[in-house]
Amino acid sequence: MDDAFIAGTSYARVRDAIRDRIVGGTYLPGTRLKINDLCEQFGISSNPIREALQQLQGEGLVVISPNRGATVRLIDEQMIRHIYEIGEAIDGILANRCAAIATPPQVEQLRGIQRKMEAAAAADDAVARADYNGEFHTLLGTISGNTEAVDIRRRHQNLIRTIRQKYGYSPKRLEQIHIEHWAIIDAIADRDVAAAESAARIHAVRSLEDMLARYVGLGRA
Repeated sequence: MDDAFIAGTSYARVRDAIRDRIVGGTYLPGTRLKINDLCEQFGISSNPIREALQQLQGEGLVVISPNRGATVRLIDEQMIRHIYEIGEAIDGILANRCAAIATPPQVEQLRGIQRKMEAAAAADDAVARADYNGEFHTLLGTISGNTEAVDIRRRHQNLIRTIRQKYGYSPKRLEQIHIEHWAIIDAIADRDVAAAESAARIHAVRSLEDMLARYVGLGRA
């Protein structure tokens, strides 16, 4: 990410830039992220830097201690597995609940988002495709009404998206994602809570397998 683009922007873009550098290996595990150095690199004041580091600590990417300040955490296979294990459990709960209470208009909303996601994929628009994917899972949370589960899931989504943007998907994975999403939607439409939960959990497990094949398999973890 270009430093000139960062200068003068909000803490969110600074956060995204630091996250990108951690995932990409510019900031290695154990690296101290000093406030003064980051201010100089990004050409901004200390307040956005501090806020960005706090956000990244919330995502689990940095550790902030009183004596050492912010230090980059190792993103390894174990960490990725733990993130997806949490996501699998949450997604199963959300899909189960959606199948029990979703209205026909809400099911149509899910279908509409999925169609837009497929159109974005066909147009090779990775950003829009990722946005619709996030929208799909967010709507599952909204329908379920379980805001606590949604908040926990959201904590790691920026990290996962950054890894995906950098390392991509295995061949045919996007096609599989679409099939898996339709399985979730169909189970919800049929009010089959067991099938909806199972489909959501399978989706999470297969996403983990592909993530490890890309991130770990390419030597980053």
